[in-house]
Amino acid sequence: MHRKLVLTAACLICSQLCYAGVPVAGHEEQPAIVKTQQGLLEGIHFGSEPHAAAFLGIPYAAPPIRELRWKPPQPARRWTGTRQAISFGSPCLQLPARWFQYIEGNEDCLYLNVWTNDLRSDANRPVLVYFHGGSNTQGYSQMTPLGPPLSMLGLVVVSANYRLGPFGFLAHPDLTAESEHHSSGNYGLLDQLQALKWVKENIREFGGDPDRVTVMGQSAGAVDACLLMASPLSQDLFRGAILQSGECQDTLNEDIRVPIEYNFIDTTGEASGQRLAKDLGVSSDAGALQKLRQTPANKILKAWKNDPKLTFGAIVDGWIVPKQPAQIFEEGNQMQIPTLVGSNADEATVFGHTDVKTVVEYKRRLQQNTGKYSDLEFQAYPVSSDADVSIRWGELESDEFACGAYSIAQAMTKSGAKSYLYYFTYVDPGKRSPLGAHHGEELFFLSDSFPNDWEPAEKDEYLGDLIRDYWAEFVKTGDPNSHGAPKWAPYNSTSPEYFEIGGHIGPRPIAERIRRLEAVMRQTIREQK
Repeated sequence: MHRKLVLTAACLICSQLCYAGVPVAGHEEQPAIVKTQQGLLEGIHFGSEPHAAAFLGIPYAAPPIRELRWKPPQPARRWTGTRQAISFGSPCLQLPARWFQYIEGNEDCLYLNVWTNDLRSDANRPVLVYFHGGSNTQGYSQMTPLGPPLSMLGLVVVSANYRLGPFGFLAHPDLTAESEHHSSGNYGLLDQLQALKWVKENIREFGGDPDRVTVMGQSAGAVDACLLMASPLSQDLFRGAILQSGECQDTLNEDIRVPIEYNFIDTTGEASGQRLAKDLGVSSDAGALQKLRQTPANKILKAWKNDPKLTFGAIVDGWIVPKQPAQIFEEGNQMQIPTLVGSNADEATVFGHTDVKTVVEYKRRLQQNTGKYSDLEFQAYPVSSDADVSIRWGELESDEFACGAYSIAQAMTKSGAKSYLYYFTYVDPGKRSPLGAHHGEELFFLSDSFPNDWEPAEKDEYLGDLIRDYWAEFVKTGDPNSHGAPKWAPYNSTSPEYFEIGGHIGPRPIAERIRRLEAVMRQTIREQK
């Protein structure tokens, strides 16, 4: 829903610019050494637990450079001796963002990190694999320091980089023709699948159970996790999913070559690739792919920056994502796994100013989103004057996240899998209060790491402990409930409620406008089939 707008702004809007999760050894200990299929790794101990260790910057795939640019990731190369795993790998190439600290990237970026509090191969800890947000155009694995606090709750925590923007999601007719699957684009999703395969093959050496893996994503990372749930390539790679402020099935996704009329989609995957090639001065001839692969990376970034209408993201490609996820979920062909899914009450407050300022422009945007059903969307979010537009547009953008989470909960429940639906409503009473419960705020509590301008309140510690316990218990059992915490019931379609996490902890009815909005989206999606 409004996917282009959502993903463009979908990232952490926070001031935690310095990563707080780099571990340091507290005392003299035996070296933290594990044996992976690629070779020996030496990490570093952290915290007070004798077997707690972190391994940073582990290559999980070969560098996707030169002839491997725009190809599925290949297995990481073996090494001799012991490789030091004490610093993060390079972020993937991206343009600077206003939302977080820019770290210069590199095409050689397919690295992951592992935190564990029990470095024994027979520990059999459940595993959480986290994919960061950032619109699939920005971000990096160390953005949110989830590893130290969540591993202390008995999880093995993994975070990973994946290719972004034109390096991760470029589709092009020549790439499609080259592929044995007649597909192109979605290389970033293939990277995530490769990271999960690496986990399957190696995580036991870090104390993890390869048969108890949960995928978690926030914002675009949640969209990707949802797409992986819809992908036949994910079979047996994970058994649970946590989707925070992002989903893929209550919307229409760009197709590799078929135009879509709704959701602000005005192009196809291959058309975007051809446009970039044209911007780079590469004509469609027999040597086009070779020229594109030989083009310096900084030149590709510059061409992308200079063409603001050029977007890159996950698409329906016929292989990794075989058809519209909405159809896959409606047919019940997605992974049948426990899902924890939700959104924040005021997602859009951090997205910045919008150019939607008049009633005419507002109605035009609704038309671009839902076509002939835009009148129904307008009835759910009416405006009577230009003065109402800014407030209503922000409300609609925020509610679209809640609508998507609600829709996922319905789809999973209908297929027989349990789904736990939350709505995060906590508002910092300090300087950030005008932002409300904004996009990414729940990550502060999950990581126990707050921005510099956060003003601590008495409830912060309790809320942080509670949300971390819910998430950790879900990873362990597929059910967030644990002894002593308020009961969180799975979603029940006969009594539509979400579980509020904020000033109030407990069930609340889903707002009527959210239910009306979801009904509009269902009609829009069916229209496109």
